[in-house]
Amino acid sequence: MGHKHRTVNATGWSAFVKRWRRNNRRRLNTVLTRLLGTAEPRRRPLAGDTRRILVVRLNKRLGNILFLTPLLRTLAATLPTARIDVVIQDARQKTLLESLPGVGRVWVQHKTVSSLIGLIRGLRAQRYDLAIDPSGNSTSNRLAMVLSGARQRMGFASNSQWLRLSHAIDRTHSRHQAEKAVELLTASVAGTDFESFDTLAVFPGERAQRLAHEHWRALFTQTRTPVIGFFMQATGGKQLPRAWWMNWLAATAALNPNARFLQICAPGQTAQALPEAAPLIIEELDVLAALMTRLDVFVAADSGPMHLAAAAGVPVLGLFRITDPAAYAPLGRACISMAGPDFDADDAARSVTRLLAAERQMGVA
Repeated sequence: MGHKHRTVNATGWSAFVKRWRRNNRRRLNTVLTRLLGTAEPRRRPLAGDTRRILVVRLNKRLGNILFLTPLLRTLAATLPTARIDVVIQDARQKTLLESLPGVGRVWVQHKTVSSLIGLIRGLRAQRYDLAIDPSGNSTSNRLAMVLSGARQRMGFASNSQWLRLSHAIDRTHSRHQAEKAVELLTASVAGTDFESFDTLAVFPGERAQRLAHEHWRALFTQTRTPVIGFFMQATGGKQLPRAWWMNWLAATAALNPNARFLQICAPGQTAQALPEAAPLIIEELDVLAALMTRLDVFVAADSGPMHLAAAAGVPVLGLFRITDPAAYAPLGRACISMAGPDFDADDAARSVTRLLAAERQMGVA
């Protein structure tokens, strides 16, 4: 009993300390915003000599990095003479961003002190004309903006935005995380007619396409029948149980007897593979994206592979148990979502069948 009592007290104390720190941080941010920051929107033209742009997204989630792609494409199409660099945290995602037009260097923030110092020196040496924080709620992003030394800064105004911004909006009409980033750009800059993009996109190179083709040939024959891909994993409550996937697979196979199934597995997850599908692990994200372009439909819960498939141009059925598709839906060609705490496997199978039918009609047309 004594040990349990000490554990409860320790847990309560830890929660108290976290609340205390969070509240003090909020108060400090409010004070700094009043003194130095940006609480109100600021809409103005870009400097005429804006040529070197840095987009800061210090986050490891694949979906959040892919949400940058409409913003990056909008910048490249509207400012074709500009070089757009990006700073991220996961080196595996570099090749996805490097495939986009207009993107120059993709910096990676490593955790070692020496690497961090080298990154700061490298960023400051570039003398960026504009730095963009497309998330609005990351202290790390704001610090990177300051350390970059950019003479123009773009981000979201709020009562806790302690960074002085040259271009800012206070809120967006869009709820989707990718669309918010584009709206930040188009709404905070005056006097520029932007060519905007509203879907995710990646463009795997020749090496990735060649390796993807080798994987594909090892899995399937040349006979052309529909291939339905799916990914069972997701974080926390977003994941659907294995039994649901088994029921969905059986229902989908019954409606599409000629279809073949490819299960994309995360590293170390082959034990969960379903026997009715061909399992595949590809760690290189650009190779995985290239392979996904060969699929007819992809099905997944809210996860990185779901967004990667949408960026690769595959029709996607996204399954949202606890997250909001208005903010996180797959943005791509012929992508649809189902939302709610429970999904009927038969309904999901019928949705996949409709997507396949639409793809066949497009092929005939």
